[in-house]
Amino acid sequence: MRTNFKSRLVSTAMVFALGFGVQAVGAVEAGKTASVELKNLTGETIGSGKLTQTPHGVLVNVKVSDLPPGAKGIHLHSKADCSADTAFQSSKGHHGEGKGDHGLLNPRGPGKGDLGNIYVGENGVGELQFFKAGVFLEGGDLPLLDDDGTAIIIHANEDDQVTRPR
Repeated sequence: MRTNFKSRLVSTAMVFALGFGVQAVGAVEAGKTASVELKNLTGETIGSGKLTQTPHGVLVNVKVSDLPPGAKGIHLHSKADCSADTAFQSSKGHHGEGKGDHGLLNPRGPGKGDLGNIYVGENGVGELQFFKAGVFLEGGDLPLLDDDGTAIIIHANEDDQVTRPR
């Protein structure tokens, strides 16, 4: 099983690490999927995700539970390393950083790693469905399943779609 996808939630008050492995086989083609299991810092499963390859990009579906309520920025980061001992900075910058600016409302265009916000209800449950054009599981100029993988980062704060959330 390939394990080159990770996810995390970064908070100024508390930090949750969400790690997950991805299994994907074969060449890029519409309908290929990668399923992911999201875990918290203690290794408990708190969600799942599914990435589906389309001819023009990847459809991302994420469902989480047991998170603080509110809108949280969610991004693809450039390295599948969410080590707790590095305060999760080991996932590096956004996927494809330098190939677009940050934010879906930015007049210079969004970056390859921008996924918008995931909204978590008062019950701690959040869901996201987002289509990321020009991004591919394998192949293309910025594959998600490259040698060092990709991280999905859930930030503690809402993404204003122009500046980077912290």
